[in-house]
Amino acid sequence: MSDKPPVNQKQEPSSTRPQNQSLTRRYEAARDRSKATRSAAYARFRKAVRKDLEPVTSRWRTFRGKIEDNRKWAYPLIGLILITIAALLPFLGDWFSIPIWLQRATNGSVLARTALFVLFALGLNVVVGFAGLLDLGYVAFWAIGAYTAGIATGAHAYLEGGSVGPEPTWHMWMWAILLLALVVATLAGLLLGSPTLRLRGDYLAIVTLGFGEIIRIVANNLDHVTGGPRGIRNIPHPEIHVGGLNVVWGTLIDTKYYWLLLGLVVLWIVAIRMLDNSRIGRAWVAIREDEVAAASMGVNIVRMKLAAFAIGACTAGVGGVIYAEQINFISPPTFNIQQSILILAMVVIGGMGSIGGAIVGASAVVLIPEVFKSLDDYRFFAFGFAIVLMMIFRPQGLLPSKRRKAELVGASQDQQLYEAAGGSG
Repeated sequence: MSDKPPVNQKQEPSSTRPQNQSLTRRYEAARDRSKATRSAAYARFRKAVRKDLEPVTSRWRTFRGKIEDNRKWAYPLIGLILITIAALLPFLGDWFSIPIWLQRATNGSVLARTALFVLFALGLNVVVGFAGLLDLGYVAFWAIGAYTAGIATGAHAYLEGGSVGPEPTWHMWMWAILLLALVVATLAGLLLGSPTLRLRGDYLAIVTLGFGEIIRIVANNLDHVTGGPRGIRNIPHPEIHVGGLNVVWGTLIDTKYYWLLLGLVVLWIVAIRMLDNSRIGRAWVAIREDEVAAASMGVNIVRMKLAAFAIGACTAGVGGVIYAEQINFISPPTFNIQQSILILAMVVIGGMGSIGGAIVGASAVVLIPEVFKSLDDYRFFAFGFAIVLMMIFRPQGLLPSKRRKAELVGASQDQQLYEAAGGSG
């Protein structure tokens, strides 16, 4: 039996193998030299910038040190100042001569939309950022809150031009719809979380995506309750009539919607901050880092996951009520998968696990397209390009949590050490 290979099988001549290996080594050496040159140039640039900014950074470090030393009263004072500035933004165009792009970004409608998505981002950040549970069906809870408002106010029974019920009007008891939507959305979050507790990563994302589509399809087909494809219209604006106080919310551009949503955002920030600093927050971090290790240390995985789903769901439910009352009209196409992905992008861009990051991310995603509205079709290209650059140069987000930033920096350093030791990436 012959040991020769088949005739049609090509063999590389042995004389060319050392040459190929030499070319590979030279290519790798040139690549390493280029990488080292870039790293050295970047280090020199950072050193020069740090030296030029030293007078400013030294004062900033001193200022931060004083704030940390007096954090019990300094943090609430800073928060109060920021809330006051945010509340006064709609008056910016009345007090100062500002450019047109800033006028667009500070009108009542845009600011209300920004506050609404900040509220949604805060809720989703609890699920994705704190507990590490990838949720792609978050828009379902927004829809549940909106349809709760439409049904509870009686607007679902009114058809303009051929009404089957009285035209809905606002009554003081309707403020309780916020609590009703909170309860209904929380129950929906528990309903979603209960059968999916054993799922992780992509599998959990697919299940939550399906849940979001189920809610939209049910709303589209349940004509007698949700209005079906025609939706629900004439949802009444909220009002307050107590003693001599008469406050009536009006059209879409009414600034009072922004202040109402801003108040809810502040309330949720305080609540989520307290949860993050409690045993529940530490349990969420443990589950996000290593679920098996967290269970072995006595963390109740089931209860903590359900708590994360419930808190995220009730946040979207409350926001959905205000959205329905502001727009006066809701329909199933509004609550599509793109909205869930948009809210998730806000959390990722701002920095997962960071309350400030959720605020900054939502504000950036809503306001940047408004600022570049004059570019027409190119504004979305510019916005997408900016996001790509940010993901390359700042993957931890615009305002990341300290823990998340340390994880990414540590992982990057470990990878560099591994490559320096000769490992293959």
